[in-house]
Amino acid sequence: MSVLDVNTTDDERKSRKRDADTAEIEIDIDAPEPPSKKALRKAKRAKTSIKNDSVLKTDATRPSANLPNETRENTKRSGFGIWIGNLAFSTTKDDLVKFFTQNSKNIIHEDQITRIHLPQGQPKFGKPANKGFAYVDVSDENTLQTALEFSEGLLGGRRVLIKNAKDFEGRPEQKKGSEGRQTLPPSKRIFVGNLGFDTTVEELEEHFGICGPVLHTHMATFEDTGKCKGFAWIDFEQLSSAESAMRGWVEPRRTGDGLPTNNRFSRQRIWLHTLKGRKLRMEFAEDKATRYQKRYGKQAKLANSGQGPDTEAEEPIQEVAADATATPVLQDPDKGKRKRAGGRYGEETVQKLTGAIVESKGQRIVFEE
Repeated sequence: MSVLDVNTTDDERKSRKRDADTAEIEIDIDAPEPPSKKALRKAKRAKTSIKNDSVLKTDATRPSANLPNETRENTKRSGFGIWIGNLAFSTTKDDLVKFFTQNSKNIIHEDQITRIHLPQGQPKFGKPANKGFAYVDVSDENTLQTALEFSEGLLGGRRVLIKNAKDFEGRPEQKKGSEGRQTLPPSKRIFVGNLGFDTTVEELEEHFGICGPVLHTHMATFEDTGKCKGFAWIDFEQLSSAESAMRGWVEPRRTGDGLPTNNRFSRQRIWLHTLKGRKLRMEFAEDKATRYQKRYGKQAKLANSGQGPDTEAEEPIQEVAADATATPVLQDPDKGKRKRAGGRYGEETVQKLTGAIVESKGQRIVFEE
C-alpha cells in the first residue's frame, strides 16, 4: 500500500467522525411549544364530536329508528324507556326492532322507537355477543305501556323480561358498611388486607412510608413457612398519615428546587390502592388499648367467669346469730348423679355407655290357667 492510500483512508475516517467544533445545534427560543399528547387527544376528540354533530344535522329529516346503529346510539335519550333482559347473546338490534314492530296483537311502529342501546360483551367463537340485556327508548307514554305488554314474549327462543327503565323494584338492598364504608372511627392504626403471600414487612413499610413515619408493622404469617397470611396492621406516628393512607393517595414531596425526592414521585399523585398488582382492602383498626380491654379487660374476665352483667346475681350471704339452731338444707339427691353424667344423660344411659352392669327392672307376669 502506498503512502497516498494511507493518507486517503485516514481522511475518510476523520470525515466519518463528528467534528465537535463544527457541529452546532440551532435552537429557536421564540418558536411555539409543541402540543402535548394530552392536547392532541383532546383535539382528536373535538374533531370526532364535530363529525357526529354534522351527521345528526344531515339526518334530522329521517325518523331516528331508520338511522344507522352508530347514529341511533348518539341520539338523545327520551323520558320513556324500557329495560329488556334474558336476551340471547346472539340477539341484534334488528331482532329487537322486529320483535316490537311485527307483533300481531300489539304493534309499535318503527318511528316510535327512538333509541336502542345493546351493550356488547366479549365475542364468543369469533362472533359478536351482547351482555344479555338492552335499553329501548320510545316516543311517548302510550308506547311505553304497549312495550311493557311484550314481557314474557318469545325472542330468539327465550322468554324476555321487560321492565320500565326507571323501575328499580326488586333490586337487593345494599348492606350497611358495603362499598368500602368505614365503621370504626379514625385512628393511627390501619388494617390492610388482600396482600400477596410473598409480601414482606419491608415492602409494606416502603409502600406506606410515603404517608408518614411508621412505628410498627404487624404482619400475620404462617408458622411453618413464615410467609404472609394476606393481612397486616400498620401503626403510624401521626393520625394524618393514617388518614392519607386510607384516602388512597398522597401528594409527592418535593425538594427546595421543585424536583421530586424520588423517582417514584414522578406523577402528580401517588396511589396506594394496589401493591404488586393486587387491590388492597384498607380500613381503620381499633386502638390497641380498646382492643385489649375488650379481650382481656375486667368486663371480659367477668363475662368469661359468669359474673358479668348478663349473668344471674347470686343471693347475698346472711349472718346467723350464735344461738340460732342450724336447719338442715335439703339437697337434690340426683344432683351428684347429674354431675357425674355431665348433665346430659341419665344414670342408665351412662351405665350402658361405660359398659357397667345395669340392674334389671322388669316385672314378672304370670298367666292363670
